[in-house]
Amino acid sequence: DQRIKEYGERIDELRKMREKMEDEKKKLTLLNTLEKIMGEFRMDMISRIRPTLSAYASSLMEILTEGKYSQVELNENYDIMIYDGGKAYEIGRFSGGEEDLANLCIRLSISQMLADRAGGEFNMIILDEIFGSQDVNRRRNILNTLTSLSSRFRQIFVVTHIEEIKQMVDNAIIVYEDEDGSSRIKVE
Repeated sequence: DQRIKEYGERIDELRKMREKMEDEKKKLTLLNTLEKIMGEFRMDMISRIRPTLSAYASSLMEILTEGKYSQVELNENYDIMIYDGGKAYEIGRFSGGEEDLANLCIRLSISQMLADRAGGEFNMIILDEIFGSQDVNRRRNILNTLTSLSSRFRQIFVVTHIEEIKQMVDNAIIVYEDEDGSSRIKVE
């Protein structure tokens, strides 16, 4: 009698476990379906974003290189390709300055795209040490391009240690160390 009761309880327990397992299987199937849909959505979004980023970057690259390179493309892995003489090359083929310039174009393009998608004015952009590998002419081109972007970005912050750049901008916030080792700022 006791054994029959225990077996009955065990059967009920197993039945509940089976029902729970079936529910979990349904959830897993649903999650797998959602994962597939999200993966397809991601790929669709990537395929839409890539051409826009490439177009923005190409426009900037053409300006910054004074027409030497007029096309930048992101491949399916988002590796940067630069066209030279009508042929696409991986970014590693180019000089460090040109690599940095292409990366800057992509960064600015992402910022422009975010500003466009935000539906309004994107307030600021911050760029850190973007001039180091550039010659004087490219530095000037970069500053001119940033100035032209000021209609889109109300504030453009550029961090640099290059004295010449500080002299070329309208406003500079200089961070310096005083006698006791504290950091101070001065607006010029």
